[in-house]
Amino acid sequence: MSKVQTTRISNAQLKHLLKLADTCCIKAENGVWKLQPGTLDSISKAAGHVRCEMEKQKRQRRRTMDIDWITDPEQQMVLAREVKERQANDR
Repeated sequence: MSKVQTTRISNAQLKHLLKLADTCCIKAENGVWKLQPGTLDSISKAAGHVRCEMEKQKRQRRRTMDIDWITDPEQQMVLAREVKERQANDR
């Protein structure tokens, strides 16, 4: 099997291209630059694709909740009362 060709490019380099793509689209939309309609659409779609790929590369953080298990029935009643009071005050 043949090896798949890959390209390495940093997000810092891609940010410069996104800035250029945004400038191009804004100038074309404002009538300052004249572009072919297909060219403007291609640049806009490519910029969106690059943004999507850059977003996927952002570091994913693991998010957890701190939940305590209450087994004492009296403590459960006190906690339930506090929660109900808090909800009533928020309304």
